[in-house]
Amino acid sequence: MSKFALRILILIISIYMILCYVSALFFDINLWSHTYTVLFELCLCLCISAQGKYHCKYMRWTLYGITAADTLTSIDELFNVIPYNVVAFLPAILIVIGLLTTTTLAIRHFIRVQRLKKIWKVETKK
Repeated sequence: MSKFALRILILIISIYMILCYVSALFFDINLWSHTYTVLFELCLCLCISAQGKYHCKYMRWTLYGITAADTLTSIDELFNVIPYNVVAFLPAILIVIGLLTTTTLAIRHFIRVQRLKKIWKVETKK
């Protein structure tokens, strides 16, 4: 899978999952019985983590948030250990935290690279 396609897939999945959790909260839809998707997400986590520098190292955090959210809902579906009020908001919060971590780390990396480019240009002109 190409780098760009995997990154776009992760972003689309995260937006889709947030919309699903919000719609489940407002329209009383049962989304908690999809335990088979956890295996798909774990495979994506292994793929993006194992290939090192091939994939964006910051995009991992979004995928980890998605996997944590879906694992939490699947465990709650099987064992019913978390109250509904908490399990309705916590998965969306985990995904948003993953997205924010990815965005923050990517912006910090971009700023650092731009500073290095600026320093390199100044040094090469001398």
